[in-house]
Amino acid sequence: MADYSANESMLGYLYQARYALHAALSRMQSGSTANVRIEQLDDVSFDGPGTPTELLQLKYHTDPSTTIPNASADVWKTLRVWLDQGDGYSFTTENPIVRYLITTGRAAEGSATYYLRDRDRDEKKASDLLKKTAETSKNKDQQDVYALFLKLKPEERSALIATLVVVDGEPLLDDLEVGLQNMLYFAASTDKRPAFLRRLEGWWFQRCVQHLRDKAAPPVTAVEIQEELELIREEFRRDNLPINPEIFSIVEQEGSDRDFVRQLQLIEVTGPRLAGAVSSYVRAFAQRSEWIRDDLLTPGELSRYEDRLREAWRVRFWETREELGESAAESEKVSMARALYKWVEQEADIRIRDMCRESFVMQGTYHGLSDRLEVGWHPDFEARLAALLESDPV
Repeated sequence: MADYSANESMLGYLYQARYALHAALSRMQSGSTANVRIEQLDDVSFDGPGTPTELLQLKYHTDPSTTIPNASADVWKTLRVWLDQGDGYSFTTENPIVRYLITTGRAAEGSATYYLRDRDRDEKKASDLLKKTAETSKNKDQQDVYALFLKLKPEERSALIATLVVVDGEPLLDDLEVGLQNMLYFAASTDKRPAFLRRLEGWWFQRCVQHLRDKAAPPVTAVEIQEELELIREEFRRDNLPINPEIFSIVEQEGSDRDFVRQLQLIEVTGPRLAGAVSSYVRAFAQRSEWIRDDLLTPGELSRYEDRLREAWRVRFWETREELGESAAESEKVSMARALYKWVEQEADIRIRDMCRESFVMQGTYHGLSDRLEVGWHPDFEARLAALLESDPV
């Protein structure tokens, strides 16, 4: 059996993945528990426990006025996939699989695809038109599939046509995104749905990539989709904020020349601890930027959060200064400063929202404040940083 994996542009792949998600959610809303597969049995397929029930071939046209006539490559490439099932396979009316040809184009009026839609359907006319096309068309690239179609017994051809449904005029890629947002009405408010969908699609696209890489990858189950929806919905609660999983792939190395790094070097934080601090700083910056872009923070929320961090630091910092006194040795100052920084690393739990638990948010925001010299660890951090900057060559 030939391998008819999609080999179209990235746009086509994106449409395939997004349409699969849309189709899965639509079926779940109707009570279906079917599994979904990408590029395994077909472009997209749905099945029960090991039994395929729906096969979807997707044909994406950026121009929605594109028509699909009888000799269209969209029709015959689709039929080639379904006809080339290997020796011994035959089409019957027993336990039929529904086969969908889904296109953003339009079925040409009076064509086979026109009569295979779920409206104005006439299977005999469609079959006759396809048979005539296979017998008379001179298209060299399609002679092989014409032969496969004509080789079918009349009852097999009728069984195939009976299971074939053309769905034309489907939404374009951007319109499909809007449709998906509308389907998520139950999960997030209108203004939060674009961000919610980006989070859901990020997970979904990873699953699609897994299927593209591995034909034996397990299907995506309705339960798995529902669990992911509930997980994301929890992140979009009023007392929480979503964390982009890709944030954790950010791993920075020490060596930054930022002031927050100089502050840590003053108290002899080096190696993996310093690298971890740099990673937390970059992750927090990236995540806050994403929250702001997605309009997930309330007005002034980030400023109020930084005020809380500064206040918590201020109490401990001045307590440390009082305990040290004016005549403390440098080793004592460093020791106390390291204890203060250890509090930030291991003990403090000051959250921007109660259910937003990721520690890098707080730690990275502290490093941002440290970079602006609004907080510090060494008792004399301001004077020490000023001296370091003065000694740096221009």
